[in-house]
Amino acid sequence: MQNAIEVKGLQKKYGAMTAVNNISFSVKQGELFAFLGENGAGKSTTINMLSTILPRTSGQAILMGHELGKEDDLIRKEIGIVFQNSVLDDKLTVKQNLMTRGAHHRT
Repeated sequence: MQNAIEVKGLQKKYGAMTAVNNISFSVKQGELFAFLGENGAGKSTTINMLSTILPRTSGQAILMGHELGKEDDLIRKEIGIVFQNSVLDDKLTVKQNLMTRGAHHRT
């Protein structure tokens, strides 16, 4: 089975502070994957890099056959994200929220 996600040596630094230090892992297509760790371990930073929200400092990642940093538009078309905290506008209907969020990702 092919990998949906392949991460090699991914790193994120903010000046002298290292938020993600040389992480590597792979997830096969169709596989259930849990990304667990203590607070401050770099989970959110890693997900933000893989979802193209944050640039990586170094390392490589391939998501659904697309290279992070080179094919970010294609990566965004392949992934879906459910945030930990609600980012929905409670004054809008569900449909209006979906339409608004979807409009941000149209190319």
